[in-house]
Amino acid sequence: MIPNTRRGHEGSVLKEQWRRVVCEFSSPLILVFLSTVPALSAELRLAIDGVRSDSGELLIGLYDDAHGFKNAIADAGKRGLAPDSSRLVGTAIRAKRGTQSAVFTQLAPGRYALIVIHDENDDGRLDENFLGAPTEGYGFGNDARRLFSAPSFDAAAITVGDTDVSAFITLTYPHAPWAKDDRE
Repeated sequence: MIPNTRRGHEGSVLKEQWRRVVCEFSSPLILVFLSTVPALSAELRLAIDGVRSDSGELLIGLYDDAHGFKNAIADAGKRGLAPDSSRLVGTAIRAKRGTQSAVFTQLAPGRYALIVIHDENDDGRLDENFLGAPTEGYGFGNDARRLFSAPSFDAAAITVGDTDVSAFITLTYPHAPWAKDDRE
């Protein structure tokens, strides 16, 4: 009996064609799957120290670029941090005297600058005097400070890699507490 080599050849050709179809189909699927897997991310744990009263709330803004950070500072006295479209993440928490904390999760590796405002009178913004100087508590990432102006993005930026990071901000209050704060 003579073996059918044509049939064996057809089978191997079909196998090769099937392998090509599977490879052509699966390559895009693998790329789609890999693009849906989240990038490395980490948490930024923020401790806000020196909250002087239980009045109002703490407004917190996290910025990933210098332009947005600069605009937030410029607008903090006019409209606060809440309606800020250049902010990456923002939150507000009720103020409690002492130290409070917030956690920002799933941050991609990068540099992030923080702004915290203690809005003691709950008007949603940083109150200022007639010269434009703050009259409520405020602070920046890295406890960055400047004498007559707000710090730069670079000074207030915290680098987040692929592991969790802790940051601390001590609030600055430009005037003595209100009389009602002394009773609390």
